[in-house]
Amino acid sequence: MRKIAFILLTLLSLNARADEGMWVMGNISAKVDSVLHSMGLELTAEELYSTEQPSLNNAIIQLGGFCSGVVVSPDGLVFTNHHCGFGSIQDHSTTKHDYLKYGFFAKKFEDELPNEGLYVLFHIKTVDVTDLILGAVPQGATELEKDSAINATSFRLMQMVDYSGKGIESEVNPFYKGSKYMLSVYQRYDDVRLVYAPPQCLGKYGGDTDNWMWPRQTCDFSVFRIYADKDNNPAEYSKDNVPYHPVKYAHVSTQGYQDGSYAMTLGYPGSTDRYLSSYGIESTMRTTNDVRYQARGVKLDILNEAMRQSDALRIMYASKHASSSNYWKFSLGQNTALDNLKVIDEKQQLEKELMEWAAQDTVARGQYIGILDSLKTAYQQDYSSLYAYNLWVESFYGGSDILGFVVRNMMGAMNGRASGDFHEKVEKAYRDIDVPTDKKVFLALLKNYIEHVPGEQFLPQGLMHEVDSIWHGDYSLYVDNLYANSVFARPEEIKQVHDFSEAADDPMVTMAMDAITALYAVYGTSRGNESEYERLLGDGIREMNHDKEYYPDANFTMRLSYGLCKPIDFAPGTTGLKEEATNLITSPRSFLNKHEQNPDNLDFELIPQVYKWMKKGKFSPQYIDKRTGELPLCFLTTNDITGGNSGSGMFDGKGRVIGLAFDGNWEAMSGDLKFDNALQRCIGVDIRWVLSVMDDYSHAKRLIKELTLE
Repeated sequence: MRKIAFILLTLLSLNARADEGMWVMGNISAKVDSVLHSMGLELTAEELYSTEQPSLNNAIIQLGGFCSGVVVSPDGLVFTNHHCGFGSIQDHSTTKHDYLKYGFFAKKFEDELPNEGLYVLFHIKTVDVTDLILGAVPQGATELEKDSAINATSFRLMQMVDYSGKGIESEVNPFYKGSKYMLSVYQRYDDVRLVYAPPQCLGKYGGDTDNWMWPRQTCDFSVFRIYADKDNNPAEYSKDNVPYHPVKYAHVSTQGYQDGSYAMTLGYPGSTDRYLSSYGIESTMRTTNDVRYQARGVKLDILNEAMRQSDALRIMYASKHASSSNYWKFSLGQNTALDNLKVIDEKQQLEKELMEWAAQDTVARGQYIGILDSLKTAYQQDYSSLYAYNLWVESFYGGSDILGFVVRNMMGAMNGRASGDFHEKVEKAYRDIDVPTDKKVFLALLKNYIEHVPGEQFLPQGLMHEVDSIWHGDYSLYVDNLYANSVFARPEEIKQVHDFSEAADDPMVTMAMDAITALYAVYGTSRGNESEYERLLGDGIREMNHDKEYYPDANFTMRLSYGLCKPIDFAPGTTGLKEEATNLITSPRSFLNKHEQNPDNLDFELIPQVYKWMKKGKFSPQYIDKRTGELPLCFLTTNDITGGNSGSGMFDGKGRVIGLAFDGNWEAMSGDLKFDNALQRCIGVDIRWVLSVMDDYSHAKRLIKELTLE
C-alpha cells in the first residue's frame, strides 16, 4: 500500500506540471513515460518512437523549415495548416484562378501542383555529440573563439554523416543554451505538391481579429503530397515522379474525444526561451516586442490600404501580410501576458533562491555567485544595440521588398554565401512586388527608423548626408529620386540583369550598403556576453533543482507534447470571449453567428457558396459529434505549443489523428518565455471539420478514400 501511495503521489506531482514540456523524441525518461500512460497513452515506447522499426514518429514531417505536418495515407498525403500552405496557395493563384478565395482541389494526381523550394524532412536519428563539441573548445577561449571552435567541430561532425543515400542532411543543434549538443539526421524530399486548400474564408476564418483568441471556428488546414522517384527515393520535381510511399502513416479517428481525454502533439516547435533571466525577459519586451509591434504596424497600414485596391494586389500581398500581422499581434499579446502574469517578478524570486543556494557552498557553487550582476550589466550595456538591431531588421531587412532583396544579396556575397542563379532569384522575388506599394513602405519605414533609432551612430550616414545636402531634409524627394533611378525599381529591366555585379553602381545598392554599414555600427557597440551568462544561469537552476526534469527549449527538432482535452475553465480576461467561451468545442452555429453579427468585418466575410453550405447544415453523419449532435469545428487541449508547431498532428491515446494544432490562447501569450499551467491552451482544428469540408463541401472523395478512417 505504501508503494502504491508513493507512485500515486509521484504521478500527482508530475500531473501538476504534466502538460508543460516539449520533450525530445527518443529521450523521454521512464518517469515522463509513466505519466503519458497514466493519462491515457496506449502506444508502447517503440510504437511511439523507434529508429529500428516503423513507428508514429515516421509519419511526422517538418514542412519547409517553418511548419509541421503529418503523413496520413500510403500515397504520401500530408495534412498541415492552411496558414502553413498559404504561400504555396498564393503562388498558384491569379485573378482568373483565385485559389486563395475559392480554394483548390486536384481531382486527379496529374492536377496536383508543384511548389518550387518547398520540401519536407523526415527525422532519421539523433546522436549526442556534447563531449565532442565542448571538448574542442580551448581552455580560456573568448566567446568568439568558442563560437569558432563549436562551428568548426559541428561542420566536421556533419561531414562524417553517411550521405550515400539520396536526400540525407544533418544539423547540430545546441540544447540548454549550449550546455548540450545533438546531431540530427534527416531524409529530405523536394517534390511536394499542393493537393487541396479550402476557401480562405474557411482556412483563415477570423483573420487578425481572432488570431490567438478563443473561441475559434477556423478550418485551418491544407493538403499536400510528397513525390519520389520510381524507387521511392527523393528526387527533384519531375513529371515522372510518383507518390511517395511512407514507412508509416497515421490513421484518422472520427470517434472524437471528451473533456479529460488524452491528447498529444508531435511536430517541430521552433523557438522558446523559458529559462531566460528576468533581465532577458525585460530586454525581449522592450527591444524586440515593442519594436516589432510598432514598426510592423506602420507597414501593415500601407499593405491594408493597397490590398483593398484590387484583387491583384490582395493576392500579391496576402502571404506577406499574413506573416507580418501574425507576429505583430503576437508581440502585443506576449508583452500583455508577461505583465499580467508578473513573470519578471516570478523570475526574480527564482534568481534570489539561486543566489541563496549558491551562497551555502561558495567553493562548489562559486561560479554562480556574480551571475546576476553580470547579466544586469550586459543587458544594460547592450540595450541600445539590441533595440537598434531589431529596428534595423524590421526597417531594412524585412521592410521594403526591393531594398530587402538587395540587402540580402549583398550580405550573402559579403559573407561568401551567395548562391543560386541571380535571374531566378529576381523572377521569384518580383512575382509579388508592386513598386508603388513598395515605395510607400520604404519611405514610411525609413522615416520611422530615423525617428526611433536610439543613437545617431546607428543611422545610415551617407543617406542622411544626401538628404540634408541635396533634398533639404525632404525624405520623400530622396525616395522619389531613388525609385526613379534604380533598375531594381523597374521589374522588367532588372529581369534582364544576369548578375548582381552588373548593377553594382545602382543607387539602391548604394542605399543598401549604407544600411549595412549602419548594421556594422550596431554590432560594434554590442558586447554579446548575454548568451554565455544565460547559459550559466540555466546550469545553476538545473543543478539547484536536480530532482526536477527540465526539457530543452524548442529549436526546430522533433518534440512531443502531451496533455488533456480541456476547456477554458478560468475567467477570461479582456479578450471579449462570449459565446462558447468556456466550451471544449465550437459549433457551426457560432461560426454563422460571427459572420452574421459582424457584417462590416472582412475577417468574417464568407463567399456565397460557403455561407449557403454552412447555413444548410447538412453534414455527413460520420463527422457529427455523438455527444453534442453537431459538427465539431475547433477544440482545446492543455498541450504545449509554439511557432513551428503549426500543422502538428494532434493524436489520441491510440496514436490516431484527432486534429491539427494551429494556435494558442491570448491569456497565455507568455508561453514562449513562461508556461502557465492554469492558463495555457492549444487550439486545434477538429479532424472531422477538416474531413467535412473536403467531403461535404468540395466532394473530394478521392482523398477521403486514401485515408484510413477509424
